[in-house]
Amino acid sequence: MKFRQTVRAAGIVTAGLLSVAAAAAPASAATVNWKKLDPNIGMICEQAISHATYPGVHFQGCMVANANDDAQIVMVVINQGPKAVNIGGWTSSQFGSNVTCADSVLNPNIEVACFGPTVHIPADGVTYNSSVHLTVNGSTKIAPAPSVTHN
Repeated sequence: MKFRQTVRAAGIVTAGLLSVAAAAAPASAATVNWKKLDPNIGMICEQAISHATYPGVHFQGCMVANANDDAQIVMVVINQGPKAVNIGGWTSSQFGSNVTCADSVLNPNIEVACFGPTVHIPADGVTYNSSVHLTVNGSTKIAPAPSVTHN
């Protein structure tokens, strides 16, 4: 069995992604704190986008996968603006890597990440879509995260 990660083009939104993006953070999702991003972690990411409310804040959906057919969704955020902002949000995936990202203050020139749980991907040939939802100063914007398929 080959574990294949499929990264969608940033401008293409599939019906599956729309259903994930429309879903609110699951009530059972744990809340985790933001962590500084380790540049050595091997991630596949969608293109970063600017948050509409505060264009100095950029974010992207990423995925970490391993050889055991496990994966987790990660939301990466950087504040390149001149002042601190309040952030929060959640990850949403069709394979269960869902988490609520704690409300926090993000200072200028800081990059942080919110890690969903590591979940085993079933060998069912289904493509699982994911998204990340970032709230900045009370306004939420959605971005795609990489999809994953395990054949």
